Amino acid sequence: MSEESVSSLIGSPPVSGIERRRSQRVMIQMAVTIHLTAPGKASALKAHTLDVNAHGALLLSPQSFPIGGHFTLENNQTRERQLCRVARAPQAAAEGFQVAVEFEKPSPNFWQISFPPPTWKPLEG
Repeated sequence: MSEESVSSLIGSPPVSGIERRRSQRVMIQMAVTIHLTAPGKASALKAHTLDVNAHGALLLSPQSFPIGGHFTLENNQTRERQLCRVARAPQAAAEGFQVAVEFEKPSPNFWQISFPPPTWKPLEG
């Protein structure tokens, strides 16, 4: 059965492109550190999340990064680190840059939160 057929059966429009998610997003602000490594020099930037999911996050960073760029992201609460890739062009914001990143490997436990089930939908009203 196609996605359109399933969507028509459950009464919702088909989801396409950027709206389709591999995992539920949770809007939460968490402190993170972006670790950069250049030949002979390592640096760290303080940032925080705007939203998170099992596959990555949307960060608010003081610095922009190129699409496809890599860095290591540290959860400041747990000190766990994950290698990340910049998934799309960062957007300038008043406080810095919104940077969408995805983990090299899905890591649902990285954020130490419980995600809603995939069928969960917020109430409208």
